[in-house]
This record gives sequence, C-alpha cells and structure tokens, in this order.
Amino acid sequence: MQAAAGAVPDGQVFDVEPGPDGWEIKVASHGQEHKVRVSRDGAQVLGEQQTAKPSDDMAKLEQAGVDAVKALQTAQQRQPGELDEMEIDRATDGTVVWEVGLRDGKGIEHEVAVDAKTGAVR
Repeated sequence: MQAAAGAVPDGQVFDVEPGPDGWEIKVASHGQEHKVRVSRDGAQVLGEQQTAKPSDDMAKLEQAGVDAVKALQTAQQRQPGELDEMEIDRATDGTVVWEVGLRDGKGIEHEVAVDAKTGAVR
C-alpha cells in the first residue's frame, strides 16, 4: 500500500484487491483516482493510470480519520492473517468503515470492519 500511495502525489489508498501479477490498488490524489499495480511483495510499482471517472468511494475517504495502513494494522491485531483485500465502504448504519479481508494460516478468510473515523473494530 505504501508503494502505491507513493506512486502519486499525496496518495491515499482506498481499495486493495489481488490482481494477476500482484495487487490492484486504487489511490486518491487531489480529487483524482488512480489505479496502481504493485508487485505481490509490495516492493515494485508495475504500472499506474488515472481513471476517467473517480469512484464514489473517494467521498468516503474524505470522511476517514484513519488511513488504510492503520486500518489494516488494527484489523490484524484483532484477527491475525495476511491481507486478501480491503476497501472503504459504508456500514448499514451509515458509518464509514474499512472492510478488511484477512486470510489466516489455514486459508480461511475473515472479514474485519474498522471504523474509518475512530479506528475502532466494529
């Protein structure tokens, strides 16, 4: 995530998904959305492009007080595991949350929701 955020000025990660050759990461920067491809180990940026139309998730990101890296760390404290995917979203009560998918050592995926404003696990 740090490599993707660093690929664009003032980058803020808001969506992480596995891709064919690494990670597909959406990054907000100055009102624009960028898709950044990063190697599986996170060491190398494989490509970056600005999207034509920013997603509605960027508005959710503006309400967040906790960034994606901190949300991941918080989720892993609650449920140890390797990142599978994560995104910023809205819970059924309207609260903006980071939805973090973690895969444990047995290959079981767990979903952990982290309040994007407070950083508390929900």
